[in-house]
Amino acid sequence: MERILENLEPKDVFYYFEEICNIPHVSYHTQQLGDYCVEFAKKHNLRCVKDDAGNVIIYKTATQGYEDRPAVIIQGHLDMVGAKEDGLEHDFLTEPIKLDRAALSEGFVTAVGTTLGGDDGIAVAYALAILADNSLKHPALEVVLTVDEEVGLLGANALDLSLLSGKYLLNLDSEDEGSFLTGCAGGLRSDLKLPVNLTEYEGSELEITICNLLGGHSGAEIGTGRPSANVLMGRLLKSLDDCSDFYLISLEGGIVDNAIAPKCTARVACAPEDVQAVRTVCERVCADLRKEYAGIDDGITVICEEKGNGVYSVADDIGREKILCLLRNLPYGVMSRSALDINLVETSLNLGVLRFEKENGEGLLKAGYSIRSSAESAKRDLADRIGYLTEFLGGEYEESGDYPAWPRKAESRLCETAGEVYERMYGKKASFETIHAGLECGIFADKKPELDMISYGPRMKDIHTFDERLDIASVKRVYEFTLKLLEALR
Repeated sequence: MERILENLEPKDVFYYFEEICNIPHVSYHTQQLGDYCVEFAKKHNLRCVKDDAGNVIIYKTATQGYEDRPAVIIQGHLDMVGAKEDGLEHDFLTEPIKLDRAALSEGFVTAVGTTLGGDDGIAVAYALAILADNSLKHPALEVVLTVDEEVGLLGANALDLSLLSGKYLLNLDSEDEGSFLTGCAGGLRSDLKLPVNLTEYEGSELEITICNLLGGHSGAEIGTGRPSANVLMGRLLKSLDDCSDFYLISLEGGIVDNAIAPKCTARVACAPEDVQAVRTVCERVCADLRKEYAGIDDGITVICEEKGNGVYSVADDIGREKILCLLRNLPYGVMSRSALDINLVETSLNLGVLRFEKENGEGLLKAGYSIRSSAESAKRDLADRIGYLTEFLGGEYEESGDYPAWPRKAESRLCETAGEVYERMYGKKASFETIHAGLECGIFADKKPELDMISYGPRMKDIHTFDERLDIASVKRVYEFTLKLLEALR
C-alpha cells in the first residue's frame, strides 16, 4: 500500500486514516472496516464486541492512577458518503479512496475526484491511535464505532447501550475546530414512489442537465440557501410545460438524501420543430437562476444537448402532470428558524435523491428526502405534508431512520472541563453550540439520558462532496486536545 504521508508509525492518527481510506466503507458496506477494527483489537489484546448490526466496541482499561475515574466513551461511525466527479470511473464497493499527494503542500488531505471520508474516518483513526498508544494517560475507554450513520443513524439505533458503562461521551463527528456541539436536531428519511403510465412518443431527444452546483451537507449547509439541482429541475420542467409540449423519458439527480444535490439530468422528447423552444427555455431559466443565486451558488449551469430522433417510452400526459405537481409543490430548504437564535435552523428538508425510471413496464418516480427539526412536532408535521401529497397523487410513502433531537443539558461537567482545557491550551475560549444537523448523540441521549456528551472534531470543508478536504494541522491539534481532555476528566 502506497502512503502519501511519510514516516508514520502504527500509533499515529494519519497512519490509521490511510489504512481506513484503503478499505471500502460506504454506507451499508462497512463489514470490511469493522473486521479491520476487530483484528486491530485482537492484535493489541483489547476486549472487543461486534454486534449483529456490525457496530464495534473496543474496551481499554484505565492507566495507572486513573482507575477510579469514570469511563469515557469515544464514538464515531464507520461509514462514509460516496460521491465522485462526473465521468470518473470509481467503484466505492471495491476500490480504495485515492489520496491526492499534491494537496499536502497546501496543508490538506483530499481525495482524487471522490469524497474523502473524513466524515467520519478521522474519528475512527483518532480512536485507534489512542488505543494503540500505551504511553497515554486516560480513564477506562469504551470506543464505539457504529455503522450506517449517514443513512439514518441505523447503527446507533441498533446498539445495546447496556454494553457501556461510561459517564462521558466524546462524539468525534464534527468539522469546525474549536466549536463544541452540545445539542442537535432530530430527523428522519422519507421515501416516496409515484407510479405513472407509460406511452410511446416519436420525436427528438434532448438531455437537459443542471450542474456545477455547490451541493453540500443538508444539515450544515441548508441554512446558506444553497439550491438543490433536483428542485431546480422541477422548476425547469414546469417552465418547459408552460411553453411547449415535452415528454419525460428519465430523471436522475443526487446520490444520498442528506446531501444537497449538485446535479440533475432529465432526458426529454419533443417535436423536432420545438427543439429550439426547449433550448430557449433552458437558457432563460439558467439566466434567471444565476441572478437569483448570485453570491450563494454562482456556478449554476444548464446544458441542453440534442441526442437524435427515435421512438421513446415516456410518461403519459397525466403521469407527466403528476410528476410536475409533486416536484413543484413539495417543500424544500429551511421551513423555520429558532425563535431564540435566528441563525439556527429549526426545521428543514432536502430532496437528496430523484429518479424517474421504468420498472416492470411501468414508470416510477422515486424521491428520497432528509427531514430535520429540533422540534419533534414540526418534524412530524413536515413528514405528514410529504406523505399526504404523495398519497393524494396515487403514490406510496415510507419513513425510516427516525432519530430524536439531542437536547442541550443545563449543566455539563464535560463541557466545563473541555472549555477549561481548550482555553489553557490555546489561550482563547471555546464556543458551545447546538446545530441543525443530526448526530448519533441524539440516539444516545434518548437511550441513556444521564450521559454527559459533547461533539467536536478537526476542520473539514465540503463534506459529502468530491471537494471534501481535511486540515492536517487541525487534525493534530484536535488529537492533542483530546489527549489532554482524557487526562483532565474526573
